[in-house]
Amino acid sequence: MTTKEPNVVEDYENLNLLFGVDFTAHEINENLLFNSELLNRCRKECQPIDKLVVAYGGKMVTNVLELIDINTVHPAGKEIKNNVTNEVLPKGFQIRVDVNINEKQKNNILNDIWDGYWNPSRPAMILFRLPKEYQYTDKDGNRVVWGIVDGSHRFAAAGDANQESVITWLIDMEISKIRKFANAELNRVDCPQLGRSPEDVAAAICNDILDEESDIYTKLENAEDGEKDKILRDEIRTYHYSHHKEIDAILRKIQHNPNVVVDRKQYGSDQMKNYIAEHVINWSKTSEDYHDYVSDKGVRIIVKQGQGESHITVAHHICKLQSSNKPITVAFTVDKARKLTKENAEAERRQFINRVNETIKEIYKAGKLRYEDGTFINPSWVCFPELADEFDDGLITIV
Repeated sequence: MTTKEPNVVEDYENLNLLFGVDFTAHEINENLLFNSELLNRCRKECQPIDKLVVAYGGKMVTNVLELIDINTVHPAGKEIKNNVTNEVLPKGFQIRVDVNINEKQKNNILNDIWDGYWNPSRPAMILFRLPKEYQYTDKDGNRVVWGIVDGSHRFAAAGDANQESVITWLIDMEISKIRKFANAELNRVDCPQLGRSPEDVAAAICNDILDEESDIYTKLENAEDGEKDKILRDEIRTYHYSHHKEIDAILRKIQHNPNVVVDRKQYGSDQMKNYIAEHVINWSKTSEDYHDYVSDKGVRIIVKQGQGESHITVAHHICKLQSSNKPITVAFTVDKARKLTKENAEAERRQFINRVNETIKEIYKAGKLRYEDGTFINPSWVCFPELADEFDDGLITIV
């Protein structure tokens, strides 16, 4: 079949010339799950992806789903070599940042295949044409010409189930676009076999930041002081995130990538722990109350993000630790909501210290009013009803 669709790269004849092999000519084992009958059902029920592909600068190789010989596909996470430069990618074209295959997820799919079940309306696998310099012939003589954009668990399960083919879309897309395409569009919660993680998205963006040909690289290079965080937040939103907490969590992961230069590295609790583990090796985690670490010289260290009412918590902890004469250190960060620059950094940091000291002073004044002057205003206490027989009488007064 030859297609006239504008987003289709080649007709079959040209593809055969390009690859030197007819990728549609392999023999289909109709006794297996992935056969011609299931292919036709999937073609009828599976939603097309051509508009998404075009939005990321790609094109469809064909405009219908295909049954592709499993031996012509390079597995996700497996190393691959550039035949021109001899550069080896240790994890191939892996989309996810950490674990490529989740065994539990793969086994769930494997059980479906063994049971002869496949939902033809679910999003199908997507393969991309390997650049010519990455194509190779394996030890069994198979010409490997496809890489996996989406469907690594389905592919692995199909292999474990001794399937000979997989049903998939075929696309042509620049390598530099594939990771964002997969994490922004294909691995979202409403689409995938296994959802993306914030680490996957952060890694995809960091990959683009380091690519001198990418749009985000150009934007950051041309950014004025203080503009980089906004540029990065806007980039995160292109991955279909809208809630500020999700965006900030991914932003912090990007900021703490050692290869990425940003205006300011914001710290969440995880980043603070990671920094201490890597850079402050003489601090040890403690389970004692009111402090988080102890140094090798016995200093008790309170670690807090300087935001919200954390100054009150720090003040309270300092007061509680006065029962011992061992020294105290407070390690803190400036409130993420505050704009921090080279010019105001010292003043902003001093402000948190002042708020802690003011709180301690207020605690002292209140204690003096209560225990010395006798003019302390004692509160009355009421409790919300919680037990089954308490809900008829309103708040409970505690005398």
